[in-house]
Amino acid sequence: MTNQPLRTVGLILTLLILSTAGYAADRDEVTGATGVTLYEISERVTFDQAEGVIHRNATAPLQGFAALGTPLCPAELLISVPRIVSCTVIAAGTDSVSTVSGRGPVSGTFDVVINAPGNSSVHVPDLPVISGTFSGAVDLSLAVLHHIPLGSIAGTFTITQTADPATGLMAALPQPVVLPFKGTFRMPFRLGAHGRFERSERNQGAFYLADDFRTLVPVGAFERSTGFPDVRLEVRFGN
Repeated sequence: MTNQPLRTVGLILTLLILSTAGYAADRDEVTGATGVTLYEISERVTFDQAEGVIHRNATAPLQGFAALGTPLCPAELLISVPRIVSCTVIAAGTDSVSTVSGRGPVSGTFDVVINAPGNSSVHVPDLPVISGTFSGAVDLSLAVLHHIPLGSIAGTFTITQTADPATGLMAALPQPVVLPFKGTFRMPFRLGAHGRFERSERNQGAFYLADDFRTLVPVGAFERSTGFPDVRLEVRFGN
């Protein structure tokens, strides 16, 4: 695979002049150089049984930010938007996790979005300029089996469409861009009696658990949806 499709993506975004692309210092500290940080805005859960195993099926809308210089936020944007440090990403995902193993498939769609013409400067970005799909597998065994609020994911993002710089209309890429990724889920929690992890309720103080299983990372004010702390997904591109 050549880099031409990614160059095309960067050029299209540059020509669109994303002066309203997502920018906020506190949010962008979270993305760092990881790639994409997404937050589960809400979730719908059902259960079913197959071959004697109960599965937890979940569908969730996601929103977050891609770090500048990563495939979903090309560095070419600096030409027209010198202050940009991240791009807004929205997604919708579905998974089916075994309550026995804590593992299962995941899939969904994503868009890199900007503020549509006519919106106010503080309107949530809503106009797609890059679109595609993602798929892979989740491993929530630590959370399901051991009540440790961490999980992992591995799979691929596939960029299938970009906006036409002349019309703003979405058009299919002649060759989809496939991007392998790995990621970490951090479930919010509060510390109860004897230091036990407990569910954090609306408007309560909450934390994420770092990879060392000891360090507590406070949930930021922007990491909440209508008061509820969000599940955080940190994605890193590459094998």
